Amino acid sequence: MALDMLTFIRDGRVQGQPLGQHVKTGDLSDCYKFYFDPNGVGKPRYRLVYRYTPNEVEAVAVEAVAVGERSGLDVYLTAAERLGRQSEA
Repeated sequence: MALDMLTFIRDGRVQGQPLGQHVKTGDLSDCYKFYFDPNGVGKPRYRLVYRYTPNEVEAVAVEAVAVGERSGLDVYLTAAERLGRQSEA
């Protein structure tokens, strides 16, 4: 389903919320978060962190950085690690 969400984002049918730089998660200011759930009922249980490459203005692709359950900060921490931007805290 995350791949479907990336297609919807690429096509402009849905849009995520911009992330920033935070002490606990590191610098994800070029990334966005999008919540989704395969069940489509109730509060979405999953989080997708993505970014436009090479950047938002000159985007030629949408890149999934991390996907996982919405609870906690694990997806953000995984995204920061994959991008080499772990927090110093």
